[in-house]
Amino acid sequence: MTHSDFTVRPLVADDLDVTARILAEGFWDDPVWGPAFPAHPERMTHAVAHWRFMADQAVRYGEPLIAELPDGTVAAVSTWFPPGQDEIREADLPAYETLLRGTIGDAAAETLLAEGELFAGARPSEPHAYLSLLAVSSAARGLGIGMRLVQAGLEHYDAAGVQTYLESSNPANDARYERLGYRPATQLTIPGSPPVQTYVRPAAA
Repeated sequence: MTHSDFTVRPLVADDLDVTARILAEGFWDDPVWGPAFPAHPERMTHAVAHWRFMADQAVRYGEPLIAELPDGTVAAVSTWFPPGQDEIREADLPAYETLLRGTIGDAAAETLLAEGELFAGARPSEPHAYLSLLAVSSAARGLGIGMRLVQAGLEHYDAAGVQTYLESSNPANDARYERLGYRPATQLTIPGSPPVQTYVRPAAA
């Protein structure tokens, strides 16, 4: 799918390194995900390792999309998972926990794993596609590319008649999602962070 200033295409394994960096930078100061990576000389390295793992799960089991500029630069990434698919495959959970404990340490790992269970428990019981992650590169922020990338995903799921779901970890983004047709579902309480609003969007006719 081509827009006037970028092309939407699937995220593939060759994109994992740049995607991990975009995700790490995009969530660096996020009210929920920022504190997940404690102050440390290798904090960025820890964050990149985590987000690379998550992006790899999306490549292998999801339907992730990226926005690519005409010069080949990746401007934004969105990781979608189809109905019935979790963002971390159950068989890969032990490897995920090992990664966390080996980077951010046991205490922070326990906190992040507990938050993951909270997020998983909030997902709707009805079939839905899950927008797990959305981030825009620092050079492309403020251009509206992120929401237009989300819209590209919605067009796909609308055509399939599938409702979609997401969690907004930053209240600054809530209105943007609502303009795309998302409606508030539940709120999650994360210690030390603002309430996380979850959203559901029925498939558009």
